[in-house]
Amino acid sequence: MPPGTGQLAAAVPAYQPFRWASADFTLGLRSTRLSEWIQFSPRHADNMREKRKRLHDHTASYYRALPESLEAQRELRDRVVAHLATDHGERYSLSGALLRSHHESLTWRLDDPAVEPLRQLSDIIEEDFMLLQERHGAMRIVATSNAYSSSGRLVSAVGQTVHWAHIPVPTLTDKLGGRIDRVLSSVHEDTPCERFNWQVTPMATLFFPHDDPHQANANAMHAIRDALAREPGRMGELLFIRVERQTLSRLSDSRAVAFSLHTYSDPLASIGTDPAAAKAMLDLLEGYTEDRWHYSEMDIVREPLLAWLRGVASAA
Repeated sequence: MPPGTGQLAAAVPAYQPFRWASADFTLGLRSTRLSEWIQFSPRHADNMREKRKRLHDHTASYYRALPESLEAQRELRDRVVAHLATDHGERYSLSGALLRSHHESLTWRLDDPAVEPLRQLSDIIEEDFMLLQERHGAMRIVATSNAYSSSGRLVSAVGQTVHWAHIPVPTLTDKLGGRIDRVLSSVHEDTPCERFNWQVTPMATLFFPHDDPHQANANAMHAIRDALAREPGRMGELLFIRVERQTLSRLSDSRAVAFSLHTYSDPLASIGTDPAAAKAMLDLLEGYTEDRWHYSEMDIVREPLLAWLRGVASAA
């Protein structure tokens, strides 16, 4: 498994999707091993404390599930728990209905009727999860836990289709809507796959602000732009590469599709001595449309960001 990252630190980012991504929206799916389904960062305990607090204090903003999703929730939780006990036995052990985390000295009763299975799972692992099932002739989002949300869209999309969740993303549904539907229908239980989203942001934290995260990111971008006008050499420390690893897998009994999200954040300086990485990011960003620049709010710092990348890339 590739090395994980915490909120601020990693010598090399765990994932660098800008090396292979396209300027146009693509699904970019690739196969992944079942043993690499759930991942851990060096700041796992800190991240989990913050995640649990967020879910506890603002449950309605970060968790929502339809009653008919309970069977799929239970299957997902049990499958993840089996994976943890089998592939991460140094971290977790399972005895009957009791799951124990050795690293955090915590236990969970899996037969607790007072907590929904997906909500309980959200307190155990760093991954967020969304469940999709066939309803009324279309794949619909039936449950979501999304504590790392940078938009709040996935939780509000419960009961809706993926197309509804993607409305704010410019041209995505027009270009890929049909293929997304085909992929969701064809995901196989024995062949999980992964894909990645990424952006550059001044927000170092994995947990974007509770109120209007898009606007908070834009406001932080404006503040960074002003700071960079005074001190352009601080680009590497003031901006962060935010990567979202997503996996798709089929649950065999409920036939639901489980969609996981694991968020990583590394300072832009982590590629400051890697001209090839900087060149890859530069080439990709120079191919972005105005809509895509604007959607990520990266347009606010476009010129200093591109200038910094050109400087690193030219050191090759």
